Amino acid sequence: MKDLMDAVREMNGGNRILAVAYVPIQRADFSETFPIDEALCKGTIFPELYMPFCRERGAK
Repeated sequence: MKDLMDAVREMNGGNRILAVAYVPIQRADFSETFPIDEALCKGTIFPELYMPFCRERGAK
């Protein structure tokens, strides 16, 4: 990872790095899909990617 950071710094003129993205490979089936109406409400057509935000209990 250090080599990547050095390469990014070099491309950036030696300035500080704001962020480096890491995107893991998704190993899901993606064969099932939501009906279009439901997918539009949930923001994804794939059930494997649907992860609604749930607040902690007791949070106000």
